[in-house]
Amino acid sequence: MQGNLDTLEFANRTIYVYTPASYKLDVARRFPSVIVQDGSYLFVDSMTALEADFASGVTEEVIFIGIEPQERNREYTPWRAENLVNDGGFFEGEGDVYLKMVTEEIMPYVRTRYRILKDAAHTGITGASFGGLISLYAAFQKPAYFGRFALMSASLWYANFMDFVEQHVFTQSDMRIFLYVGEQEGVGRTTLQQHMVPNTRKAYELLSQKIPGGRDCIRLETDPEGLHLHSYFNAYFPHAIRFIFPGGR
Repeated sequence: MQGNLDTLEFANRTIYVYTPASYKLDVARRFPSVIVQDGSYLFVDSMTALEADFASGVTEEVIFIGIEPQERNREYTPWRAENLVNDGGFFEGEGDVYLKMVTEEIMPYVRTRYRILKDAAHTGITGASFGGLISLYAAFQKPAYFGRFALMSASLWYANFMDFVEQHVFTQSDMRIFLYVGEQEGVGRTTLQQHMVPNTRKAYELLSQKIPGGRDCIRLETDPEGLHLHSYFNAYFPHAIRFIFPGGR
């Protein structure tokens, strides 16, 4: 790793902050940032490719802020819905509470310690699976904070979420969205997860009509053999950051 990775403890959770190589070299410069769900694996396990893209100039250098969840099925779901497991139960749907904590507590805390650009156009949010779901939810619920979105196999099968997407509009004026899904995700399932791929494609079409700038500002990539696994999320994560924060090269 050419950059630096710090581990912080705040509000009873662990936060990982990656600063790129140039951070120590130019002490007057402020950097874009990306809030990352599920801790650090998305960027740490993709670091070789990410730092190669930073060095070549195809991707703007960014600060990653990885937040460990306390209970992802509660924090990353937008509203209460039935769980998919046989023994029942519910996804608790406390996404709004979680996003309030991220934007009003964690982000200010980190920004007092690192040189970070504060406008929405220089602030991204990303995650995989439920982490991608809450990241897209944030696009509608927290427009003053986020303008860049990397949605890695987002759980867009979630009950009533596509209705929510259809009914809501973006209020940001400057946005970029990247979506990835593996084409084998949901295959053979009988639960709502069977809609993983078709709902992602539908979301791409809907968001293309809503996003300022249209299709130039949104991209969908798929993998014909892709499964719902970290290895696929990490393989496409550098593509996502390259798109939402393109470099000057």
